[in-house]
Amino acid sequence: HRCNRQYAISVNSATQGLIFAIRATTPEGSAVLIPAVSFAATLNAPLQALRRPVICDTDFTGLLDLDSMQSSLKHSGVGTVMYVNLYGNCVDYDRLRLYTEFFNDNLVVIEDAAQSFGASYRGRPSGSMGDISVLSFDPTKNFNNYGSGGMVLTDDLDLADAITNLKDNGKVSGHTDSGTNSKMSEEDCAHMLIKLQYFDSWQQRREQIAQYYMDRLFAYVDLVGPAVDVQSAWHKFVIRSRDRTWLQHRLKDRGI
Repeated sequence: HRCNRQYAISVNSATQGLIFAIRATTPEGSAVLIPAVSFAATLNAPLQALRRPVICDTDFTGLLDLDSMQSSLKHSGVGTVMYVNLYGNCVDYDRLRLYTEFFNDNLVVIEDAAQSFGASYRGRPSGSMGDISVLSFDPTKNFNNYGSGGMVLTDDLDLADAITNLKDNGKVSGHTDSGTNSKMSEEDCAHMLIKLQYFDSWQQRREQIAQYYMDRLFAYVDLVGPAVDVQSAWHKFVIRSRDRTWLQHRLKDRGI
């Protein structure tokens, strides 16, 4: 409901959700375009799904570089674009869709929203963009549980059935297809239903803290913030430094 999706399938982890999303949408032999900067699961997912990853450059915000993507789409046999809303920010989705539809309107778009639950692009919530979106409920995330967990979101009933089949040992197809056992515990789900009631107030506090940092740091370091049309989930507050090790030591010396 929050992500304006028709179907939601819980899974044991967002990593498995990405693997299932690729297997359900991307034919064998087809490549998956992914950004060069991300968590390891973004690369592991196509490898585990036995699909070929194609690495695309990222822009100064750490998100998929849409200009570089054009070249990748022309030459690499890409059937799926899996972009990542890194740090809780969102990609320019209108421009992304313009490029993917221009090169091939059959291209599948997977939104890796593991870090961006609560973010939005032009008022459109993360989790609603692409053919499939994948959320993470890992303990490190904004909306988290005490173990692992994730969710695959889509508006396509056939894709929802395919994902459910993959996560539950092929039961949807009467076991004529293979699958695995990928579920969340009832206890984790119960905790998260309660947490969801408080999520908006927690996000407001995150935004206040982020703004506090931005007001005081912008003159000293290079900040990696959201684009104008993006409301960030602020999963990470990221700065860019030319001398990372020196900065780490200086902060550590001061107890930060």
